[in-house]
Amino acid sequence: MRADTHNKSILVTDAESDLLFLYGGADHAEKERIKLKGRPGFIYSANDKLYLNIDEDIVRLNADTLETEDGHIAGGDVERILLSQDRKLLYVLLSGADTVLMMDAETGEWIASGKAGSNPRDMKLDTDGKRLAIAGGDSNSVFVMDAETLETQIEYPLGGNAVGCMFAGDTLLMLSESGDWEPEPLSLVSAAHENTGEFERLFLLPNIPTCFAFGMNGMLIGHMNGITMVNLQYREVTFRININGLPDLITPMQRFACYIDRLTGRVGVIDCFDPTLIAQIRVPEPAGIAIVTRG
Repeated sequence: MRADTHNKSILVTDAESDLLFLYGGADHAEKERIKLKGRPGFIYSANDKLYLNIDEDIVRLNADTLETEDGHIAGGDVERILLSQDRKLLYVLLSGADTVLMMDAETGEWIASGKAGSNPRDMKLDTDGKRLAIAGGDSNSVFVMDAETLETQIEYPLGGNAVGCMFAGDTLLMLSESGDWEPEPLSLVSAAHENTGEFERLFLLPNIPTCFAFGMNGMLIGHMNGITMVNLQYREVTFRININGLPDLITPMQRFACYIDRLTGRVGVIDCFDPTLIAQIRVPEPAGIAIVTRG
């Protein structure tokens, strides 16, 4: 099946071959491959700029030409990269060092650092850019920090491995394992409502959670052997797509969403309106994925 993704292109890093792949068109065919100077990892798209982890560096690329503009030392295993709304600050989450770093996006000067749990998995900024949430992985908590100082303001214990977090207005959504491994772990979605101070566990889904993101029609949750979309208003499952793998990262793309599966070496595209798996691309060791707009 062909997908109309207009002028959207998919960038995928391959840690085995040190390549950056560009896929485009309705059939998601390979359009370009670029040899990188080191082992690539996470890639982050910010309009006309791309930030790419290569070895222990953060490299900035031009999103249109894919040419390298500059690089900065991160000093660890990069799990996530985020750019502030005013494009002045870059946040780098280091899983091995259990640390989040903040740098000047123009000069590359490191400004601040903060502790980020144990083997942190995810981080998100709120819509105002004033708070930074970090899923603290093995610490079983999500931490909310001041985005300017990286000082922890509040910690939300979840009772199981914290793998994802994201803001929805004044609500912080958190994804974790249920903490109960008998007979099997469950995906637990929790919410902290800042206007009321209420904390609640929204719902449980079967299987081991790995990641989540907002799609056009709801929240996409990656888990063992599948991706599930949930309607947050009604707290109902909209659909589930079986992928026979373990999605590590989901990136929305208009009515579609892309994911990488490091376990099976695949990149997939799903249609969120007509729930189907419409494309799968073989990549030996996919490490990062980003969506870019190209004319």
